[in-house]
Amino acid sequence: MNRLVLFDIDGTLLSTQAHSVRAMKAAYGAVYGRDPSAIEYRMDGKTGLRIAFESMGLAGLTRQEIEAGLPRFWARYEEELRRTATPERTRVFPGVAALVTQVARLPQALLGLLTGNCEPAARIKLQAARLEGFALGAYGAHHEDRAALPAVAVEHAERLSGRRFQGKGIVIIGDTPNDIRCGRALGVKSIAVATGRYSAGQLAGHGPDHVFPDFSDVTAVLRAVQA
Repeated sequence: MNRLVLFDIDGTLLSTQAHSVRAMKAAYGAVYGRDPSAIEYRMDGKTGLRIAFESMGLAGLTRQEIEAGLPRFWARYEEELRRTATPERTRVFPGVAALVTQVARLPQALLGLLTGNCEPAARIKLQAARLEGFALGAYGAHHEDRAALPAVAVEHAERLSGRRFQGKGIVIIGDTPNDIRCGRALGVKSIAVATGRYSAGQLAGHGPDHVFPDFSDVTAVLRAVQA
């Protein structure tokens, strides 16, 4: 086993077509009494923890107030998401189902997640998308800074496999510049896909090892993962 393959979720594997954002905003309103709809704020590429601190901070709450409400917020967000992130409302991007299945079957690879979602939200979305085979995850409630998540995933992978993955043996796959940058300190291989808000050209400007317009060419993506 010589590959730790870590997928982002939103914009990379699937889209909930804004239903997860609506669920999150409903949870903010219920827990913090603030409506973030009028706040101009971009969530893509950030962890759930950072989004909470930044968006509710812009809504006028202190960090201490936000932190105190987090347990109730995560629970309410999970509740809202279970109602809205259904298979009918979830779009799986081209090639994703085949790619995830084939990576999970590689004898030399350990398949995991590196996502800004909290763990319950990640599991709800993957269940709606009927994607499975992920052995581990580094999630958005683990740390405010996405750049800290690769180390979390590596530690988890070592506990599972007994192997210390490092360098280009770690593959991070995502759709934002933050996905490309987050593993740079560990020297990881980064694979970018233009199924989110960023074009292939924009992503290429951040220096990933590989860029794909989508995952339709599963064979080419698998070659990049294993190279």
